Formats: sequence, structure tokens, C-alpha cells
Amino acid sequence: MRVFSRASILAIENRAIGGDQHAAFELMKRAGFAAYQAMLKRFHDVRRIQVLCGSGNNAGDGYVFAALAQADAAATGKSIEIVRIGRAPKPDATVWNAFEMAMAAGVPVRAADALSLQSDLLVDALLGTGVKGAPRPEYAAAIEKMNNAKTSVLSLDIPSGMNPDTGAASGIMVRADLTVSFIGAKRGMLTGAGKAATGTLIVDRLGLSAAEFKGHTGHTLLGWAQSKSALSRLDPNAHKHSLGHVLVIGGDHGMGGAVVMAAEGALRVGTGVVTLATRPEHTSATLARLPEVMILAMGHTPNARMGHTQFKQGQAPPETGQTTTMRLTQGQSTLMEKGQSTTAKFNAVVVGPGLGRADWGKQLLDMAGDTGLPMLVDGDGLSLLQDPPRNLRVITPHPGEAARLLGRETCDVNRDRFSAVQRLADAFGAVALLKGAGSLIATPGGRASDIDICAEGNPGMATAGSGDVLAGIIGGFLAQGLSPLEATRSGTCLHAAAGDLAARDLGQRSLKATDILARIPELLRELD
Repeated sequence: MRVFSRASILAIENRAIGGDQHAAFELMKRAGFAAYQAMLKRFHDVRRIQVLCGSGNNAGDGYVFAALAQADAAATGKSIEIVRIGRAPKPDATVWNAFEMAMAAGVPVRAADALSLQSDLLVDALLGTGVKGAPRPEYAAAIEKMNNAKTSVLSLDIPSGMNPDTGAASGIMVRADLTVSFIGAKRGMLTGAGKAATGTLIVDRLGLSAAEFKGHTGHTLLGWAQSKSALSRLDPNAHKHSLGHVLVIGGDHGMGGAVVMAAEGALRVGTGVVTLATRPEHTSATLARLPEVMILAMGHTPNARMGHTQFKQGQAPPETGQTTTMRLTQGQSTLMEKGQSTTAKFNAVVVGPGLGRADWGKQLLDMAGDTGLPMLVDGDGLSLLQDPPRNLRVITPHPGEAARLLGRETCDVNRDRFSAVQRLADAFGAVALLKGAGSLIATPGGRASDIDICAEGNPGMATAGSGDVLAGIIGGFLAQGLSPLEATRSGTCLHAAAGDLAARDLGQRSLKATDILARIPELLRELD
């Protein structure tokens, strides 16, 4: 499904109407009919319906809806009432034809004075996509009553008060259970606060042809079904080194679990080899959970150089004071001990899960920036990130981290997530993933319509470790040779779809990050 800006929707609609008021009324009738059909399917058992109409074209959709419902009232046993907010429609406007249609059908109308909302369903036809700024007082009062009523809400085209481009509200907006959007989905309805306010979304193109949409490609609404096409089947001659080697850096004191979950995310998506660079005290627990990984146990030496020992297959950490030194250059880890050196080659590096913000983490981040490897920075790594290194390819902030990177407040980021994610991509010269409801993906120098929206995921995924799993998944795809954009798209959608599978089985409230890991094989099995 394509997702559009307010300007694109207006241009498509104007092209379809061509300045003809009869054509405009025909489109309005189609919108009212589409909404009424959606109501019959979703709310077929309601008896009392109140349609709240403003004074613009969105009200016209509501008048048509009410007329259709009234025509069926005898057969369905439903009672319909129009509640008018604001001024009456002008006789020369398209909405007047819809108003007359409702009057001819015999729908009772009353003004909003001492508004009492007592029904089984409230139909929101107050404000459409053309309204800018906060709703006027009479509209704000009606919206507040709708939100406080213990009644289902159906919004026509868009929840009233929502900015269609950002999903945010300048004042107050309707919280709908179902929204029937006309012509195309508005991009603000699919991310941030707009996603929650929209509820279930149905899109009806109102019978418009492809010609009306020409020149308006809109945003891509991504799901796992689409993004998995970037992944190929395994080569029968594959071996572990041909499937990539990712280095995952993080896990300061007390945060060893984060880097382990990132490593398991990389393993679960088919990465051939995973090495962790973490605190020595995490070694035993890590190998107990993930014996498949290799460990670089990173501790401070007296001369402040990084020390490490590499462990395999359950080896114990060194005795206190025993250290070796490590140098990472051009994707190689050179291990020096007693004059002997061995070299391990990596294909990508993930830095940040549980990294902390102390000197230990800062030195590891600097070391990762010197590798020349395609680098993903997540979590605490983003808090330490200042000048982006040349090998930075992907950043994965949540809104709070994005605000720090941009020097703004979190509320500013949430007010316009599309603008924020594009500024991040441009400022850091990397693919930017802005996490949250309806995660957004932007590329440096991209157009506004190039921003991708993740269609999947659920609130239960807002749990500790979920972002670490995601970082490992994307890093694993980078190590396997996917481009930064392909890795981010596929990783984000796989992570979200796995979260939805876990929520289906366990419920959203009980979800934890390792539940997401457990569902990845079910989705990837389709590729084999």
C-alpha cells in the first residue's frame, strides 16, 4: 500500500474532480458509501448511531453516511441522529448537496448545545485533512466528549484534529477505533501518535483509476512480505565465512545481556560467525547461553590500552591481570600475545548495545570507527556519537536518542517524525531508523516520499532488549552483504513481524525481547 502526504491527496482529488461540482458530489457519495459498508462489517450489531458533522467537506461524507443508514433503518433496526457542530453548510457548496440528501432521508438533526453523546457508535465527520492548527473551541469540546465517551468511534477519512502529514495534533484529536481513509492512507496515520489515534485502518480508493495517481508515488508501507525479497536462498556451497562475520561491541558493567541479545539476533538471521567484544566478567554467562559465539574480553590495562582475550567453546577467562592487546584496522582484529599474532576478519560491526557512556564505551566506539567496516550504531553508542566516522552506515535511535542527536526535545521529534528521521540521515550520512510505532527509515539526501514506514509491530515490543535484538538482526544482514538500506528494511520488518507473532501467542503485555528472537526462525523458514 502506498501512503500519501496531504498535498498529494489534494492533487489526486482535484485531478479526479476537475473543478466539476457534480463530480465532487459523486466522490463524496462514494466516500459515505465506503464508510457505511465498513460500519456494517465492523459494527453490524450497533443500534444507536450519532454522526457528528462539522461544516466542511468531511461533514458531507458524514451526511451521506447518515442518509444511507437512515434508508436502511427499518430493515436494520438502527436509529440515526446527526449532531451538527459549527455553522450550517452553505447552499452553494458540495457539502450542501449531501446535507439535503440526509434531510430527504429523514435523518433527525440537532445542534451541539448541551451535547449529550448517548449511542452505540459515534461517527466522526468533524474535521478533514484541510484543517490546520488546533480545533476551534466548539470542535475541541466535541472531540473531548467523544474521547471520554465509553462508545466505539468511527472516523471518516482521518481522526479529527490530526495533522495528516505528521500524525500529531496541535490541540486535541479524536481517538478512533476504526478509520476509513479515502483515496489513500495519509502518512501521519501510520506513525507515532497518529497510529494509535487511527485505530484499525481501512483505505478505499473511491474507484479512482491509476491515471489519477500518476506522478504521486507516495511513501512505501513496508511489511515483512515485501522486504524479505532482499534475502536470497542459501547457496548449497555456503560455509560459515561466506555467510559473514559480525563483531558486536558492548556490554559494560551490569549490561551484559544487551550485547548477548544482539549477538543472538545476528545468529538467528543466518550470520556465519559472531564475535562479541565485551567485559571479561560476562564471558562465562555469555558462553553458557550462546556457545556459538566467540568472545573478545575487553578490560582496561594499566596503560589505558584495550586488553582482550579471545575465547572459544567454553574456555575460562584469564586470571586477573593477564591481558593482551588488540588493534582493529580495515576489518581485521589483530591479537598480540607473547609476540604471537593472529588475525580475524570481520564484515560488519555493531556497537552500542549495553555499551554505557563511560570511557570504556567511548574508546570502544572510537576503535569501531577505525575499522573501516560497515558500522551500525545503536543505544549508548548513539549517546557517545559526535562526529560520524566515515564507516558509519546505519543509526537506530528511539525518539529520545534522536532528540539528543539533533539537539532538540523529544516532543519536537514526536511532533514531526518524518522531518526528524530525514534530518538524522542527512546529518550523519547514514541510513536512519527512527524506532517507535510505525518505525521510519530514511536515506541521506532522500526525498520526503523516499521515507519508508514499517507497517508491523505492536506496543508489547516496547520492552528492554528489543532494540538490541533489532541491532543484531540488521548488523547480521550487513555482514551477509546486504546494502545498509536493504539490511535496515529487512531487519526492521522481520523484527516487527516476529514481535507480532510473539504477541499473538503470548499477548502484548507479557512480551519480552527473547520472545521476539524465538519467532525469527518461523519467518525465515519460508525462504528455505
